[in-house]
Amino acid sequence: MPICLERGGIRRFSLSVLVFFYLAANTSWLQAQEIAVLFTGSANGTIQNCLCPELPLGGLEKRAYFIEQYRHTHPDVLVIDNGDNFVDYLSPDVQSIITAAMDLIGYDAINLGDQDLVYGTPQYNKLTALVDAPGEVRVIEKGDLTFSILALLHPRTIRFYPEEIVKGLDLSDWEQQIADWLETDIPTGTFRILLSHSGFDTDREIAQKFSGIDLIVGGHSQTVLEEPAVVHGIPIVQAGGNAAYVGEARFNVTGKGFKLAYYKLHPMKLELPGHTQVLNLIDGMGGKHQPYTTGD
Repeated sequence: MPICLERGGIRRFSLSVLVFFYLAANTSWLQAQEIAVLFTGSANGTIQNCLCPELPLGGLEKRAYFIEQYRHTHPDVLVIDNGDNFVDYLSPDVQSIITAAMDLIGYDAINLGDQDLVYGTPQYNKLTALVDAPGEVRVIEKGDLTFSILALLHPRTIRFYPEEIVKGLDLSDWEQQIADWLETDIPTGTFRILLSHSGFDTDREIAQKFSGIDLIVGGHSQTVLEEPAVVHGIPIVQAGGNAAYVGEARFNVTGKGFKLAYYKLHPMKLELPGHTQVLNLIDGMGGKHQPYTTGD
């Protein structure tokens, strides 16, 4: 049976169709938006894989290669690090390679770990991605997305250092830093990340107490979280220590906010190639690296 519409009905029908397709297109656009975050931390001076069975993963040379390759398919990825890249026994050559590798990776933000505060070099402290002080907020634009990142250093992390080393460093206002950050007016659709160098247990406490955080990227405790810990609706992630993993978290942008869609810790295995520039630096200081072969 043919459908007959009067002229006014045709106009109303046409308008309804246009509105339907407009909303559908915009909803699809929202759902198609994706936030990609790579996170690392606690390299502990591990510039290369040790080639030993008991520690089969790790190395800044492999981390640098992996992140470079990831950017080919995700050019707007946010790349952040949670500190503790230095330890007390590193030679000046290794210290310089750490700084060069972190600069080469092209981080968007690097938190200050307690180990970096104590053992970091003046050259490392000049990295533009490195926060100037605990409690700093970084606002970063990536394509159409805005990130607000609070770099937190918890006072528990320095409690075992000698007084002469940490004298004058006051971290007691860490809770107020979080509260002030969450109360700050930001554009709608901004993605809030707490870059928390506090330890996993403290991160869980923070998630219980505060709302409005979209992601907590943890550090200090070197916890290997194969799955995110979701507390009070807030995903908590961490990528272990010794540069063994690069963490990846992807979120879908929806009309209701952000939804975790994918999560993985990528192991920096021996067979993963190393970044040529980092390997050249290692060779230059007299070190040796394992050449990558396909087995053919």
